[in-house]
Amino acid sequence: MKNSLSNLILPIAIATSLAVPLSIAHASVQQPTTKTNDVLVSIDRLTVTDTDLEEALRSSPFYTQFNTMSEKEQGSLRGNILKRLVTSRLLSLEAESSTLSNDKAFIKELDNFKKGLLYRYYMDSLRNRIKIPEDKQAEFKKEYGSDRDALAAATSNYITTQYSGLYKLTIKSLRDRYHVTLHEAKVAIDAKPDTVVLEGDSGIKVSISDVYDVSKADSIKTKDQLLEKIYELAELLVVAKAAEDEGVDVDPKVDGYIKERLPALFLEKKQEEWAGNEDTLKAYYKAHPEASFIPQRWHIGMVVLKTEEEAIDVMARIKQGESLFKIAGEISIDPYGREHRGDMGWVRERSGNPVIENAIKDLDDGKISDIIKTKKGYIIATILDRRPGGVRRFAGMKDKVRQLVINEKMHTYLEELQKKYKVDWKLLGSPETKAKPVIKEAKRSE
Repeated sequence: MKNSLSNLILPIAIATSLAVPLSIAHASVQQPTTKTNDVLVSIDRLTVTDTDLEEALRSSPFYTQFNTMSEKEQGSLRGNILKRLVTSRLLSLEAESSTLSNDKAFIKELDNFKKGLLYRYYMDSLRNRIKIPEDKQAEFKKEYGSDRDALAAATSNYITTQYSGLYKLTIKSLRDRYHVTLHEAKVAIDAKPDTVVLEGDSGIKVSISDVYDVSKADSIKTKDQLLEKIYELAELLVVAKAAEDEGVDVDPKVDGYIKERLPALFLEKKQEEWAGNEDTLKAYYKAHPEASFIPQRWHIGMVVLKTEEEAIDVMARIKQGESLFKIAGEISIDPYGREHRGDMGWVRERSGNPVIENAIKDLDDGKISDIIKTKKGYIIATILDRRPGGVRRFAGMKDKVRQLVINEKMHTYLEELQKKYKVDWKLLGSPETKAKPVIKEAKRSE
């Protein structure tokens, strides 16, 4: 089915929260004060306008919370969406320059999409032809009176019943019109893929391969199931053909589908190229041990003192039997620690002060550390409990490794596309304010 590029951009690295890896910093794009269709960014012959940005924003899952966001958060969201739109344009240009539009699988997908549109149009039109006679409406009103729910249910049931009968007659009529013939004797689970099992006028034809992939495990296991699939496809073909013969034009929607689906499919193929080989993933896994690192976690108790003299005095009191936690609740200069009587909760390895971590990592549970000198004071700590770390095996994080590879490749690839296609970031704001560029070049961290 359709894979909207605005959604695919996605998981530009298949992530839930997309951070487009363009070589630009996060933007803060403000909402225009008046409705215009100004160009915000031009990408070769394509553009992104403020109308495009507003439409994409409305489609965003964050739109329902948009009005509750601060002005800075709104600007940041707009900036991120703008970058995603630019990415989609870059991918569109690459997809157009490729031979993907001639790919047999894509052509078949496009044909199926068009037939699906024609089918839905024809069937919707068929249902809309059903009108409830005045005498029937009067009967319903008399029977159900002011009970609106019951009246609506009766009306819906009547239309459904009438539609069911009209639907059956219509399908039979269309089969007759196009002289559809089923070659039931040829229908078999082990039939060759190119075996034609149904034919009709105007090029209507169904082969085994159209409904069943004999090379893969499939839910179709019996002849009856296979026949059901053949009938379903035949129905789609005759209805789509009837809609086409009646002059139904779905080309604009098909063009829109191509516009979105082609770059999405192009990106899917690039991702497969980058991360479709297991040897590539294993090599990345070995070269990036930090990706598989599982940090150790400690449940820490701590008292923080201002001076070394105070720390020496407290250490003596603890050795004489006083509770570190009681002392922390009384005199710790750390507000959180004093409030929680020295219980600092769980701390993950490599996420805190390395000086403290180095001092306690080999400390036995329940033992008291030596005095630890830090910039924030003198610390005496203990470990109440710990959860061991380790290294995740490749098999357990294969999907994550694949995503990491795609992220890395995508970053480089988009930088290449920005060099290949001219990306011109326009200015926002009124002429009087001389607004700054929407997005500035990112400063690489040292």
